[in-house]
Amino acid sequence: MKINKVFNVNSELDIRNIMFDSRIESADSIFFAMKGKINDGHKFIDKAIENGAKCIVYTDDVKYKKDGILYIRVEDATDAYVSFCKAFYGDPTDKMNMIGITGTNGKTTIAWIIRSIIAKFDKCGYIGTMGYYYGEEIKTSNLNLTSPKSDELFRIAKEMLDYGCKALVLEASSEGLATNRLDHVSFSTAVFNNLSGEHFDVHGSMENYFAAKCLLFDKLTPEGKAIINIDDDYGKRLYEMCNAAKYTYAIDADADYKAENVELYNDHSEFDLIHNGETYHIKTNMLARFNIYNLLAVIAVLNENGYEISKIMPYLENVELTPGRCQLIEDGQKFNVVVDYAFTPNSFDKVFSFAESITDKDHKIIAVFGAAGDRDHNRRPGTAAVADKRADKVILSYDDPSSEDMMEILLDLKSYFERLEPEIILDRELAIEKAVDYANDGDTILLLGKGNDEFFLCKNGRVPYISDEVAAKKAIERKLRKA
Repeated sequence: MKINKVFNVNSELDIRNIMFDSRIESADSIFFAMKGKINDGHKFIDKAIENGAKCIVYTDDVKYKKDGILYIRVEDATDAYVSFCKAFYGDPTDKMNMIGITGTNGKTTIAWIIRSIIAKFDKCGYIGTMGYYYGEEIKTSNLNLTSPKSDELFRIAKEMLDYGCKALVLEASSEGLATNRLDHVSFSTAVFNNLSGEHFDVHGSMENYFAAKCLLFDKLTPEGKAIINIDDDYGKRLYEMCNAAKYTYAIDADADYKAENVELYNDHSEFDLIHNGETYHIKTNMLARFNIYNLLAVIAVLNENGYEISKIMPYLENVELTPGRCQLIEDGQKFNVVVDYAFTPNSFDKVFSFAESITDKDHKIIAVFGAAGDRDHNRRPGTAAVADKRADKVILSYDDPSSEDMMEILLDLKSYFERLEPEIILDRELAIEKAVDYANDGDTILLLGKGNDEFFLCKNGRVPYISDEVAAKKAIERKLRKA
C-alpha cells in the first residue's frame, strides 16, 4: 500500500508489511515507535530498520536519521498504528455487522453462541479467547490475547470478509479496550454482561476497570444498540450513562428481555422469556443460573439484529456449547464432573452455586484448582475463600505459573484456607485422578481454571497438557475398570 494513502507525505513508498516486533524480519515494512507501560518503541528504531522497516512513525525526537528511510512524526503513534492497520487491510470491520461482548464473565460463551446461531442464517466470524473462527475450524491466535493486537485483528477481519462473513462477533476485553486495540472499530451492537473485582494488575482499581469496559459503548455507530444486564450494579450505572439505543435483560429486575420461572436441572434449564408482552417458554441444554444471563444476552442481540425469537428458539434448545465452560463430563460414571474456566472469586461463586444445585446435601463437592502466576494476586484469597466455605474437599494443583514457581503459588493459595486442609498434588493429571478416586456416587467434582486449555503457560512458553476433559475421562475409565 502506498504510504501517502494514509499519511499526508510526499512519498510513493510502497508498504508491504506492518512490523510489530522489531526483532522479527519484515521486508518493506512500517514500524510504529509506540510507548507502552514498560517499553518505548523509540529504543528499537535501529533494530526495526535492520530487520526491514522502510518507514518509521514516531512521536519523540529522533537524533540520527538514516538515509533511505522515511520518518513520519505524529502526535499519537498508537492511534496512527491502529488507523494504518485498518486502512492497510481495506477497512474490513466497516463492511461487516460488528457485535462486541464485554464483561468480567460470560464473554466467550455469549460470543460463541451468537456466532453459532447467526451461522445458521448467514456466514459469521468470531474472535476471542478461543482464537478465531470462520468456516469450519477454530484457528488459534498466536498472541493468546482475547482481543488481538490491531494488525492481527484487521487481518483476520479481512480474511472473514473475503470468506463472505456478514457479521463478526468479538470479545472485547477491558485490556484490549484500554490499550486501544479496538480503536477505529465501529460496533453495531455492544453487550455488557457483568462486572466483578478483576484485572487490578492492569487497571489499578474497580473504577478504572469499569471505565475500560465502558469504552466499548463509545465505539457504537450512530444507529448502534447497547444490550445491558441491569441485574448487575455496574450494568445499572452503564444504563444511566449510555446515550445509545438501550435494551436490557435481567432475571430479577424488570427488563426488555426478562427470565421468569427459572428451573435449573443437572442436564438442562427452562425459563419463561418475557419480551414486549409476549411469553416464550425456553428450554436449553445450558446449565446454571449464570448461563441464563448469558442466554438472555444472546437472545437480545439476535432479536435486535433482526433474528426473530420464534425463529431462533429451535437453536436455543441444544446450543453449541463452548468447550471448557460449565462442561459436564459424562463417561458412564455416577458422579458429576464439571470442567470450567473459572479462575476469579466471582466465577468460583457461580460455578459452586451450580455444583450445589446438582449435588444433594449428603454428598460431597470436590474441587481441583490452582492459580496463575504473574497475574493479580488478589484473586487468590478470594478463590480460596469460596472453596474453603463451599467445598468438602480441595486439591490444589498445577495451573499457569508463568515466571513464578508453581509450588510457591500453591503454598500461598493454601495459606488462605481456614476450614479445610487442602491437599497439594503438583501433577494436574494425577490430581484429577485422585479427585475421581475420592468421588462416590452422587458427588460432584469441579475442575477449575484451565477450561479446555491444552497447555500450561510457563516461563519459557507453552507446555503441552492433555486438557482437564481428557484427564477426567482417563481417570473415570480407570476407576470404572477397577470397580
